[in-house]
Amino acid sequence: MPHPLRAFRAFVDDRLGLPELRAKLMTGKILPKGTSWPQTLGYAALTLFVLQMLTGLGLAFHYSPSTATAYDSIRVFERSIPYGKITRGLHHYGASAMLILLFLHALRVFFQGAYKKPRELTWLFGLALFGCVIGLGFTGYLLPWDQKAYFATKVGVNMASQAPIGGHEIQQALYGGPDLGPNTLGRFYVLHILVLPLALLGLLALHLFQVQRHGITPPGLPVGARGEPGPRYHPTHTLKEALVALLVVGVVAYLAIQHGAPLEAEADPADLAYDPRPEWYFLGLFQLLKFFPGSLESLGAFWLPNLFLVALALLPFYDRNPERKLKKRPLALGLGLLFLVSIVSLTWLGAQDKPRHYRTPPHPLGASPEVKRGYLLVRREGCFSCHTYTDDRGEVYGETKEEDDAPDMADFDKTPQEMVDFLNDPESDIMPNFDHLKPEERLAIGRYLEVIRAK
Repeated sequence: MPHPLRAFRAFVDDRLGLPELRAKLMTGKILPKGTSWPQTLGYAALTLFVLQMLTGLGLAFHYSPSTATAYDSIRVFERSIPYGKITRGLHHYGASAMLILLFLHALRVFFQGAYKKPRELTWLFGLALFGCVIGLGFTGYLLPWDQKAYFATKVGVNMASQAPIGGHEIQQALYGGPDLGPNTLGRFYVLHILVLPLALLGLLALHLFQVQRHGITPPGLPVGARGEPGPRYHPTHTLKEALVALLVVGVVAYLAIQHGAPLEAEADPADLAYDPRPEWYFLGLFQLLKFFPGSLESLGAFWLPNLFLVALALLPFYDRNPERKLKKRPLALGLGLLFLVSIVSLTWLGAQDKPRHYRTPPHPLGASPEVKRGYLLVRREGCFSCHTYTDDRGEVYGETKEEDDAPDMADFDKTPQEMVDFLNDPESDIMPNFDHLKPEERLAIGRYLEVIRAK
């Protein structure tokens, strides 16, 4: 009599056809000769997508998609939830690593001519996947609702509004109103956790179906050539894929543990001194816009990027050269290298343009409305432009002191009531008076300073 577990496995295998599926996808699959390490990048990106889904699920359980609570929900998640800081770090660095791997994967496909007949749809689905991942990045970095999230998103949406047809409608649809606010955060949250992941899963299924249907492109052979059989997919190539995926996840984990995900002060739309910068993967476009000032802005923000995307999408249809070897594709090689040098140079130049604002500390967690009001007044009155503040973890905020005598914010030894009179008339040639503030506002500043002094 067969063992119950073996009988159950035989039942499942028979009904689902798992042995035939394994043989087709893994054990019985033979790869073309020359298939090696570059063909592992797609699997590594897929591994990171699974990591993003898992860490994103953990974040979603604790995130509060409201402009009043989003920022503090992230801070509480990092400080109070076990492994919360590492989880958010994995999600943050995993997103960047996934983009890098997809970019390298697309470069490999381009330079190896793997987009040519009959793999045109594989290329198109891959480009759409890349677009979805960029969309996930763009919608995701608004969710922490910090300074960078708010102002970088505002710049990005304004760039989208440069479209000559429907630009204003796109802006209104993303904002959910006349300006960036609570409706925007809600819409970006739905896009990030529901719409774009579902679109990505659908495109991923179509992309993998095409890969299974047409197989891996025989490296270096012309269109139509089948080539010689190479190694089995399993275990030879699956081992390489596993090693590369493990290496990538290890690097992401190291960055998450050592550095954590960045988080600036809570978004303050009234902070006109903030000098926004986009995420690193938009720095190239950010730099490109500098070459198209004024009335030419739409050329750099809309026309050039979109013409380039159209050219990429149509590449398999107008590149009729059947050869895949680079030495037989000099035009493709030259254009590919030109693009690579351009995008790397623009990104590097964009990274050199450092923001000119000082670091602003976050408000104390669990602060009362009065303390938070005092904190916001300190920010808006520009106090951190002269005074630094060192928190309990040794992080230093504020501008490099313009005045040597300006004490650290936590070093004020006056009571809140004493601060009311002191701020009205500091009796100092260096420090301005704040007599334009109401007594209750000066008291709120004193309450804030009392809280940070206690920490």
